[in-house]
Amino acid sequence: MTFGIPRELRAQEMRVGALPFLVKEIVKYGHKVYVETGAGEFCEALDSQYERVGAQIVPSSEKLYSLADIILKIREHQPVELELIRPEQSFFSFFHFVTNPDLAKILAGKGCTCLSYEFVKDKQNRRPLLQSISRIAGQMAVLNGAFYLQKHSGGRGIVLGRVTGSPPAQVTILGAGNVGKQAAIAAANLGARVIILDNDYSRLLELDALGYPNISSIISTDENIKELLPITDLLIACIHIPEKPTPKIVSREMVKTMRQGSVIVDVDIDLGGSVETSKITHHENPTFVVDGVVHYCVSNITAIVPKIAARAFSAALMPYLIKIAKHGLERSVLANSGLANGISLYKGYVVKNSLANSTGLPYTELSEKIQDLNAHA
Repeated sequence: MTFGIPRELRAQEMRVGALPFLVKEIVKYGHKVYVETGAGEFCEALDSQYERVGAQIVPSSEKLYSLADIILKIREHQPVELELIRPEQSFFSFFHFVTNPDLAKILAGKGCTCLSYEFVKDKQNRRPLLQSISRIAGQMAVLNGAFYLQKHSGGRGIVLGRVTGSPPAQVTILGAGNVGKQAAIAAANLGARVIILDNDYSRLLELDALGYPNISSIISTDENIKELLPITDLLIACIHIPEKPTPKIVSREMVKTMRQGSVIVDVDIDLGGSVETSKITHHENPTFVVDGVVHYCVSNITAIVPKIAARAFSAALMPYLIKIAKHGLERSVLANSGLANGISLYKGYVVKNSLANSTGLPYTELSEKIQDLNAHA
């Protein structure tokens, strides 16, 4: 097999699909790895480091796409990249097809295979490749929210830390998944009063078991949210429903009840966001104000900490890539249902029900299609 690691072209995306220590594992099994020059520079992964572990540096995306059968990316294709695709190439990435069905149709039409990192599961039914990024996103949601609460950033002019003579700031978190849990811990460690809401009682029990006296958990209902928003300084919305767009939990009318200069961080904006007033922003212009409330809705929030984000992600990806390097993609998928769950497209066929529903393309059962195509190969 030949693997390719391109330089990411999405605006402000500074992560890389695989770091040298992961490339070393692929090369160990006799596969070729091509790396576009400068692909890892923002992660402090130099071309020379990739070369030392056996990769070959190529000068452009055009050259990379012409050589590699499997492309390791972080984010979805940009228009210029779509023109470089060869029929039946495979792409491993965070695609977010749920809110971008047109991209799925294009890749299906080109006969591509797509491993969607966000759908891969482990034996405990967790999503380890998404989890590695989500934990960082949760911490950054708090840190960025704290920055925009400063007066010169348009906020109320408060800090999240505990200050003698002043009541603690109120942080409200919607969703107690990986992002919400990390956000709650980060905010609590700063000294804020944290209330986290979720409709999964078991998640709330897990948070309570951590023993933080300044973290409270309650069931998520419209009434509870409406009661909390007028006293909330920082709202972190991190509702995530696998394989579906994020539902709108906070209406425009609810936003109007928040205090002037309070801040909303809508983490899952890639999947539509759970706040009605949210819209995607980018790192170079990350915020906007609606009804006096600062909105931070950057879609690739961890892209600006590429060194730590890429390292965490490559570590999480390693066991899966080693399996594929040892046994090939098809054998690995047939032997591992969690990895198979990540396959959205297989040689142009839609093999995930949720994607078939959103694109209108016919659904094909993955294992049957693998066996059928291999039988006729």
